Amino acid sequence: MLSAKRLVVLFWFGSAIAIAAMAWSGPTAWDYAVYRTAAESIHRGGDPYAEGIAVQKAFHDQVNKDPGIHSPMTYVYSPITLPVLRVIGSVPGWLSGTIYGMVFAAGVLLQLWAVWQMATKSERQWLQLLLPAVAFFPGLLIDDVVLSGNIAYLLYGLVLAAAVPGWKRGRWGWYYLAVLAASCCKAPLLTLLAFPVLIGRRQWSAAVATGTVGCLLFFAQAKLWPTQFSEYLRAVQLQFDWNIDFGVSPAGLLGKALVQKGLPYSMPTTILYLAFACAVGIVLLWRSKRVRDNPPLRDNWIPVALVGTVLLNPRIKEYDVAALTVPLLLIASRVLRILLNAPDTMKARRALDRVGESSMGAPEQAANSNFKINRPVFLAASGWFLAANFAASGEAWKPIELALLITLFGAGVWTTLQRTQLEDEQAPSRIKLHTELFEEAAKMTADLAYKG
Repeated sequence: MLSAKRLVVLFWFGSAIAIAAMAWSGPTAWDYAVYRTAAESIHRGGDPYAEGIAVQKAFHDQVNKDPGIHSPMTYVYSPITLPVLRVIGSVPGWLSGTIYGMVFAAGVLLQLWAVWQMATKSERQWLQLLLPAVAFFPGLLIDDVVLSGNIAYLLYGLVLAAAVPGWKRGRWGWYYLAVLAASCCKAPLLTLLAFPVLIGRRQWSAAVATGTVGCLLFFAQAKLWPTQFSEYLRAVQLQFDWNIDFGVSPAGLLGKALVQKGLPYSMPTTILYLAFACAVGIVLLWRSKRVRDNPPLRDNWIPVALVGTVLLNPRIKEYDVAALTVPLLLIASRVLRILLNAPDTMKARRALDRVGESSMGAPEQAANSNFKINRPVFLAASGWFLAANFAASGEAWKPIELALLITLFGAGVWTTLQRTQLEDEQAPSRIKLHTELFEEAAKMTADLAYKG
């Protein structure tokens, strides 16, 4: 029988072979191709925005174009990235592609390493077997977005890796720098500044200052590169109007529906986004205020807070939910253990208590017994996972992914709420125990002093 370590190595090897086979047999690196085309345009003195818009317009103006052909993708990152493109364009294509491939793979591994830190010791026993498959199931639904080569994998890898010393040791400096750098490529990623506010203490000032700098950098580009900035905004607009690329957020699904019906979408989607973001933000702040200063509760809150933070993004894409795959898996497994192992309220609270004990660093042997995967949990999780993936075909992928995000976010909030109630019920007995211990210690000290 294979040992656990050999089985993990075998799974990683199989995953690498599967990705290589998918890349060989089908389209790959479609987002990287957009980056490379823009870099070559800059290198020869061209304008990647104007050229991209011209290509899109030519495609859009075709009378008898095939409806099955996807509209051309163009460069839609802000002009502050153009100096980097100029450097990339001076490097031979094969070399820049090789370097980018290595950097991209490092970003994927950084994401996995960072979210691995959210799991307890017992959860890592089964999670290590699933990590090789995470790339194929962004947001727990099957998709080949990992083959796109989108820079978001690298950005999330850097941001999440920088978040680890933040939630473990309260050092958030590198996180703020990583988010600021990521926002230069994708401005909506500034919403990630909410994460340290929800996890750390006294982070409001730093988050607001970083957000202010990010906004100033964005709007300053209109002065530094006025022509390119105007073209960039036009390219982004066409991404919605012609490519209908709104993402999986509630506002995104509404925007797509309105565009397909030929209706204006700007105002309705803005109103829906603000309403949804306010609702999620209120829930996040409400729960974080209670769990932030309680280590066991905070450890279980971290994946929930990350999912909620990404829900604040106005345009959630497949590569955004890819970073949430393991946090969603952790939330789902914890909820399933509670529901299936605890048919009544008291048993549910005892299950939550065991979750807290494990996250507090209980002995590994005890944690293993608490989190031993039983057959009902395994069957329920497998059935739920397969049902979601069979249903998520074609256009159904995005609404099902949104339903998964909202459902598991709500379920994660529920587990922290139940755990908080358990803490409140146990508080009087703990105070009584501490009082008795203090009185006993004081009595022993007095006796020793008297005898001395």
